[in-house]
Amino acid sequence: MDQDFLEKLKFENPINEVMRENGVELKTTGRGAFMCNCPFHADSSPSCSVVPDKGFFHCFGCGVSGDVIAFVRKYKNLGFMDAINYLAQRAGMTVPSFSTESDKSYKRRMRIYEMNKAAAKFFRAQLKTPDGVRCLNYLMKQRKLDAATINKYGMGCAPNSFTALKSHMMNLGYGEDELVSASLLGRSYKTGRTYDFFMDRAMFPFIDVAGNIVGFGGRTLGDDKRKYLNTGDTTSEAFRSTNDERLLDGYSKSRFVFSLNYAKDDAVKSKKLLLCEGNLDVISLYQHGFHNAVASCGTALTKEQVRAMKTYADEVVICYDADAPGQKAALRAVSMLREGGMGSSVIHMEGAKDPDEYINKFGEEHFRYLINNAADGFDFELGIFAQGLDLSKRVDRNNFLKKAYHAMALEPDETVRDMMEHEVADKYDVTFDVVRASVNEVRMKLKEYEANTERREEYRQMVLAEENVPNNKAFKAERGLIYYIYYNGDNAAEMCKGISPDEFTDDFNRRVFVSIMGKLTVGEIITPESFLDEFSHEEVERIRQFLSKYAEYNVNGEVARQYIQSIKDYNKKKEVKNAEPTSREEFMQKVAELQRKKT
Repeated sequence: MDQDFLEKLKFENPINEVMRENGVELKTTGRGAFMCNCPFHADSSPSCSVVPDKGFFHCFGCGVSGDVIAFVRKYKNLGFMDAINYLAQRAGMTVPSFSTESDKSYKRRMRIYEMNKAAAKFFRAQLKTPDGVRCLNYLMKQRKLDAATINKYGMGCAPNSFTALKSHMMNLGYGEDELVSASLLGRSYKTGRTYDFFMDRAMFPFIDVAGNIVGFGGRTLGDDKRKYLNTGDTTSEAFRSTNDERLLDGYSKSRFVFSLNYAKDDAVKSKKLLLCEGNLDVISLYQHGFHNAVASCGTALTKEQVRAMKTYADEVVICYDADAPGQKAALRAVSMLREGGMGSSVIHMEGAKDPDEYINKFGEEHFRYLINNAADGFDFELGIFAQGLDLSKRVDRNNFLKKAYHAMALEPDETVRDMMEHEVADKYDVTFDVVRASVNEVRMKLKEYEANTERREEYRQMVLAEENVPNNKAFKAERGLIYYIYYNGDNAAEMCKGISPDEFTDDFNRRVFVSIMGKLTVGEIITPESFLDEFSHEEVERIRQFLSKYAEYNVNGEVARQYIQSIKDYNKKKEVKNAEPTSREEFMQKVAELQRKKT
């Protein structure tokens, strides 16, 4: 991305003002800087320094640091381009258009958001139709939602028609193919004809933490066996094949957490989220004053969703359905949360199948009692592991302990794991040494499996990257120059006066060059990890690889200047080549021009 634009974006968005607007209380230190309680970890006293003149923040407690873009990305759980868009909108700036693959993904995503916004207005307007009246009766009488809640969540109605939304969207100028790609239309495999994806449903938009409508959920108003229907995955093949955050260009159900846009503010204060299975459970809890409720949109909890929740909370209270499938899902959720570094507890409901029914039947105070008395996640697991077993029998006891060892092995916090091991040893009459050794054995196996998986993925990404490496001197010179400025930051500004990012022949090299120069400008210490604000993990691994490769060469200042000259020479040759006539007509035109100049 253009460095001049990024610098102006940062200038127009002073980091202290952006942090204050997001609820961070800053206290002046009298030296043109501020201190605050870190918004990214439990901070009892101010440990985070904010320096507006240099445009960065740094927490001395947890080590998190960065510029205003990094703050917005982490605080709002946004991708790089979404953070750029958020800050640009705040400053009244227009994000320039680019031609890179990541910017193509950004444009596609923005187009999908635009279509979803138009569709949401359509669904909302349908509430005034006969279909809409039936939908409102369902929401208000059966689900007991009031008008304020319906309005808060932007709920609407998909009419009982195969083409109502299609006609409306096409009249607005959208094409069938892009409406299919946004999961607003479906396409018949047999006939190829398109039809409305959502029909005869109560609709609620899926809104991300940046306020974009990324998709929809719909609850049937008729006899469709699919009680709930959610937007299909709208990401492109480019994203799905690489899992590169910069190429995220649509709705990904494994990453989206329903109502996190509303829950995050409450969660930052309480450090707690309530996790439900159903979207209507969340909406009902919100109406009754539980503003930190979220849902995973009809999917089993994923690592990406845990990561999103961990941005705002330390603990999750699991409020899944009371039936067997719900309890099985809760068991998996506890494991996922533990592996992601979050605490968990599980409520126990009796007399109702889900949170929506329970709170409408027994009231807010009863539900608050369930939350306050929820079972610790590990205790819940042990109870589930023991179901149907006779622990007095050797075989059953051994099977139970194997599951317990595996659960403990997933706990990343050593202190917490130690307490769990002591608890199991005392409660189930096993020597502590045996418990500790068994857990460590499982941990070693898990680490070995993870390492093998990472190595396979790294190898796959490296092969893919090297397949696309151009075989020209300029490309190698760009990598060599990047190596030099990475390790010689003091000389970088002077060395690179004579070269512009536009002269780089490779887009990835250009991005790395711009990133390093930008970080050096604000005095940021550069490490491979510092690239993670702008690059995916796979891309950072590519940077590591070529920096390691060029370490074998003696890249000094003189060599770096030769690299710059090689890049310029390559561009000149390319210009000459492009200027050469490529057809007889062009050749004759050139000859005529030369003859005119001679006369």
